[in-house]
Amino acid sequence: MSALKVNNLFRYFGQLKAVNGVSFEVPQGSVCGFVGENGAGKTTTMRILATLDHPTMGRAEVCGHDVTQKPAEVRRMIGWMPDHFGNYDHMTVIEYLDFYARALGYKGEERRKRIAEVMDFTDLGPLSDRFSNKLSKGMTQRLGLGRALL
Repeated sequence: MSALKVNNLFRYFGQLKAVNGVSFEVPQGSVCGFVGENGAGKTTTMRILATLDHPTMGRAEVCGHDVTQKPAEVRRMIGWMPDHFGNYDHMTVIEYLDFYARALGYKGEERRKRIAEVMDFTDLGPLSDRFSNKLSKGMTQRLGLGRALL
């Protein structure tokens, strides 16, 4: 089974062809890069794969689940980390991750364990009491990764 499968994908915004017949496949367990010129359709394709947008035509699958037919299953399989994401004044790193863990439905000990795993993986533990809007750009990206991993 493929981790990602995109077949003849199109996304139009009026006359603008943001994605124009893209096809590719990524085998499970592999690492790949998605590169191209500005305006080539990379972000739009990723938004479709993350179920944040719909294709005009074509098909996209994540771990065998069609992104338009089974979006809930796809969302359980992936995390989305955009270039820019919201930070909140006066919310510490641990409060930020706890907020998103609660929003995702984690409860009690499972929530605390998952947050601890994410903080350990992203090496955010030493920053747990720092305000999330006062982090360096690199640490802010780690916080975004932590949110996506939750």
